[in-house]
Amino acid sequence: MKKSTRLMTVLGASGLLASTVLLTGSTSAGAARPVVTSPELATSQDVVRQSSSVVQLSATGGVPTAVIYQSLPAGSWVLSANASLVSWAPSDYTRCNLYVGDTIVGGATAMVGDPGAGSAGTGTYVATVSLQGAFTSTADAGVSLRCGHDRTQTTGGLPYVDPGATLWAHRSDGLGLAKRGR
Repeated sequence: MKKSTRLMTVLGASGLLASTVLLTGSTSAGAARPVVTSPELATSQDVVRQSSSVVQLSATGGVPTAVIYQSLPAGSWVLSANASLVSWAPSDYTRCNLYVGDTIVGGATAMVGDPGAGSAGTGTYVATVSLQGAFTSTADAGVSLRCGHDRTQTTGGLPYVDPGATLWAHRSDGLGLAKRGR
């Protein structure tokens, strides 16, 4: 029996297109047949925002720059974000965080830039980070994806976030501890 799984998620500037197909083939059946097709990955209560241009980060170390901002109504939300960080300057720790107001609820770090002289360590010119977070609020809340780097840049170009950074907010019925199954 041959089994294969394919997952394709495409986040476009005009919205979200997501589809999943699980195929199971049998030598006796001779052809693959779909088991699950097009589940509802996004609901009408989901919010997806994507940057459409380069977002230049501050030259000053430790100063985060807003990449995407979204106001959300009161409730419980699960947040997910991704961003491609680029730098041709000496490498530095580049950090992205998910904020609710001024409170960090998720984050990720990558060493980005030229690993040569003056660098903070072995890095790469481009790195993609993924972040997750969650919160519950009794009032409307502003959420944002903000990115920055540790050291003030005095040479080379400033680090930036490529177009296409994405923030996905999924409304949840409530947040709590996961229950273990038996």
